[in-house]
Formats: sequence, C-alpha cells, structure tokens
Amino acid sequence: MKTRCIIVLLLALLTVNGMTYARDSDGGHQPATLTILHLNDTHSNFLSRLLSVSFPLDSVVYRLPVGSIARIATVVNSIRGEAENVLFVHAGDMVQGTLFYTLFGGEADAAVYNAMGLDVMCLGNHEFDRGSEGLRVLLDDAAFPIVCANLDVTSDSLLTGMILPCILLEVGGEQVGIIGLVVDELVNVSSPSDETVILPVAETAQFLIEQMEKEGVNKIILLTHIGYEDDVELASLLAGADVIVGGHSHSLLGDLSSVGLDSEGEYPTVVSGADGEDVLVVQAGSRAALLGKLTVDFDETGHVAGYDGTPLIVTGGEIQDASRNPVEGEALMRVKELIEENPLIVTAEENPVIRELVGVYEAELANFAYEVVGTASEDLMHQRIPGGNLPGGSLIAPLICDAMLWKTNQLGLDADIAILNAGGARISVPIGDITVGTVYTLMPFGNSLAVLDLSGLQVMAVLEDALSNIFDDGNSDGSFPYTAGLRYTAETGLPEGNRVTSTDVLGLQGWVPIDPAETYRVVTVAFLARGGDGYTTFSGVEALDTGFIDAEVFMDYLLETGTLTPGESRVTLIPGE
Repeated sequence: MKTRCIIVLLLALLTVNGMTYARDSDGGHQPATLTILHLNDTHSNFLSRLLSVSFPLDSVVYRLPVGSIARIATVVNSIRGEAENVLFVHAGDMVQGTLFYTLFGGEADAAVYNAMGLDVMCLGNHEFDRGSEGLRVLLDDAAFPIVCANLDVTSDSLLTGMILPCILLEVGGEQVGIIGLVVDELVNVSSPSDETVILPVAETAQFLIEQMEKEGVNKIILLTHIGYEDDVELASLLAGADVIVGGHSHSLLGDLSSVGLDSEGEYPTVVSGADGEDVLVVQAGSRAALLGKLTVDFDETGHVAGYDGTPLIVTGGEIQDASRNPVEGEALMRVKELIEENPLIVTAEENPVIRELVGVYEAELANFAYEVVGTASEDLMHQRIPGGNLPGGSLIAPLICDAMLWKTNQLGLDADIAILNAGGARISVPIGDITVGTVYTLMPFGNSLAVLDLSGLQVMAVLEDALSNIFDDGNSDGSFPYTAGLRYTAETGLPEGNRVTSTDVLGLQGWVPIDPAETYRVVTVAFLARGGDGYTTFSGVEALDTGFIDAEVFMDYLLETGTLTPGESRVTLIPGE
C-alpha cells in the first residue's frame, strides 16, 4: 500500500511540474560517450584557499591555492572545447558557508553558476537553511534547472512548481535522464517548511528510472545529495541507473597518494546494480577544492561499456610552505615541476568574466566586514595554554565552544559537549564592538562543524590525545583543548595517557562525573574530526559534517546573544614539577 501511494504521488508531481519525455523518433539508440564535470558542497566558496599537499619524491608540505571558481571556470571551458558531449552538474549544498551567502542569500551563487553555464543542480540540505523563503532566492535567480524527486512541496506555496523531480537533456543526439535526490533526514539537518514531504530515496529513484525507460530513455544519471556510503548502497539497490554523482559527505575519491591525500574509495567506485550492470559512483570533495571529471562510454543499450576519470585539483597563484611563507627560488621551480608532472593537478588562469563577477560581490563584502554583530563586555584574551594571568586559559575559545553547542542544539542534533583546539581561535577580542571582520579574523580557516557520538572513555581519550600532542610529541600548543558542556583537570607532570585526573559533564542536575560507558554527542570542527592537531581518537569515529562554518556559527551566536561575557573556567591545568 505504501509503495502504491508513493507511485500515485510521484505521478501527480510529474504532472504538476509539467514533465514530459521525448522518445527517439526511430526508437533506436547509438553508442555514446559522455564527459561529466561535477562539483558538490561548494558552500558559497568562490575565492582561493590553501590545500596542504605533499609529493612522494619530496617530503616537503606545500600549500596550494585551490577553490577559485574563476580558475575552475577556465578548466570547465577548456574541457568543453576538447570533448564533444559534456555535462556540468552540481550535487547540492551550493550555498551556505561564507559571507557571500550571509550577505547575498544565494544571489551570488546563482549569478556565478549561471555565467559558468551549469547544466543542472540537485538540491542539498543547506539550500533549506533559510527555509522556503531563502531557497526561493536561489530558485528565482538560477538559470539552470534544479531537481529533486524525493520532495513533495506541492503544499508549500513558495516552492510548488519550482522544483523539478528530474529532467531530460539531449547530449550528442541521445536523451540523458537526470534524477535529483536529497538526504531523507532533511528535517534534522536543515529547515524545510512544515509542508514539505520527504519521500523514500530508493523507491522514488526506481520509479522514475522505470518511467524513463518506458519512454525509451536508457542513459540515466542520479544527481544525489545523500552521502558516499548511501550512494554506494543505493547503486546496489537499483536497476537501470548508470551513474551516481553525489554530495553531502564531502568525500575524496580516487588514488590521491601522489599528492599525499587520503581517499574514501575509488574514482569512480564501481557497484553492481540490482540488474547486474555496473553503476559508477563519484563525488568531488567540498568547497571547490576539486573538480570531478568522469568520462563514460555507453553502448547502444545504454549500459556502461567503459569509463575513465579523476578528480582534478585546480590551482594557480602563490604556493606557500607549511608555515604559510611563499615558496621561492629553486624550491619553487622544483614544486612547479612536480605539479606539472602530476595528472591530478591542473594549473589554470582565472576566467576574466567570472573573476570580474565575483569581484563585484567581493567589493560589497568589504563594507560588510565593518558591520557590528555583537559586543565584548571586557577584553576576551586568547592564550593557548592556561597559566600566568589567565589560569583558566583563553577567554574567547570557550565562548566559541558555547556557540558550537548552541548551533547544533538549534539544529536538533542535541550535542552534549563541544571541543575546540586553541589554534582554532587566532586572536584576542578587545572590549567593545565586535564586527564581521573581527569574527573572520578570529576564525579564518572556514572549518565546518562536525558531530560525533563518543563514549565517555573516548571523550577522555580525546583530551589525552591533545595534551600528548603538546607535551610528549612536542607539537604546537594549538592542540590544547577548550570545551563547553565539559570541564576537566589535567596534570602535565603525569605520564602520557594519564594526565586527565577528573572530567565532568554538565547535565540537568549540574556538573556530574563523566560516565566512561555512557554515549555523549560531541561537536567539534571538521579539521579535528579528521584527526588533525593530534586528535587521533576522533579520526576513528564516524562524523556528521553539518556544513555550517565556524565563523558563521559564531556570528549567528553573537547576533542571538548580543554581549559576550566570559564565564566559569572549564579547565584546571596543574603544571608538572
């Protein structure tokens, strides 16, 4: 009965959205080759940032500028000029994550991707962060189709008729069907309207595949925002799907060892579908650090007959060393040779049209940086390790942790504890007005918040990891952990793994000792969740990347609270003898 209701609803949605299918005039098909260029989870990133890479023949860590949408536009146009049949697609979370979205609400994203000639986009969860009103800005401004099949928004007056479940694109004389799908826990990770109905992912996809096949369409791409692992599972459940271009999990795929990066799987990941045919699954990281490029050969039956592809790191501009100093002289010549020899890296100039367009919005942001978003009741000094005049350590880092807890609980993720490394805050905040520019100077790295479920024993291990990274391994004091919802005492003179002598969590009844066997939900930044700064226990636990950027979260918190005042210290550090 449930399946029949889904089918009836989908047929109604297809009618509402005016979907029609065009069968080939002679009913036949020819072999075809299609090149798919894809981005996902770009999160309103248009400007260059630094990506740390290393090469097997050179142990030095270099920081390459990546993420320039103007450079990516150059590469996209170049490939369009080289290949006959090219699709340029986006797998969702186009918006949310930088001031470009904070100030322009999707207008800038739509303008940039319109100018780049994006062929189609799937909705991601962050497209709903400002509710239907916020999504409508993107829908109104986008010249490219936006698809999502497993949402029924017919009762939402702002969105009804605005979102297609799927589209057909003619490529090289052949019809290619593209179906959009979004994560089914959308309500828990964003803010869709109460009128939005979420349909099952697999059933929805299979129904539309079968409808397309009945009309003679035999090349079908799923453009999804459900995460890499779910994409792989989905591929195994479906009959008739050929390619899944995904997002949401920010997954790096492919053999990236030649640039010193880890990977979650092969690019493409080949999965046997329910009909025994190959389904190719791809994704391209996040924040425009990579551009996915997949070339697929289809036989006359529409099945995958061959494929080739890789994620491309698009770079250009000043190369820096691990300390963020410019690489110069012979060292620069050497790294340029390594870059030129590496097929994963493409060096490109910025497309002048896109660069100028981004510059128009960037100029407006310069003024926005002076906007006041809150007040500091006193000087909020930042000192990485407690001691001296600050026996409890940093005054600003714990407030950032408060903001992290506030945001995740606002999202319904119900975090118990927030943990931030001292290096996650970069400056002291003086008494008086706090501006947008101050916030982004305080947290310049654009780290997204990540949520993990850990046992109490693992939480204590995280603290030990961070302290050991400083006091045993001699690494940066930026590892020092600050918290919210958690307080602890540590003695630096005790042996490795035994420095934390007491740990309490804040509950309804106040502070209580942590239970080693209890499960606690922890929010941190994605850099630490991946094991950065020595937080190795985090790296062994599956994390949910919320996509919300730390500086953006802190700014929202400031707008909510108004004035920042330091509270009770949550860290007691006893120096060793």
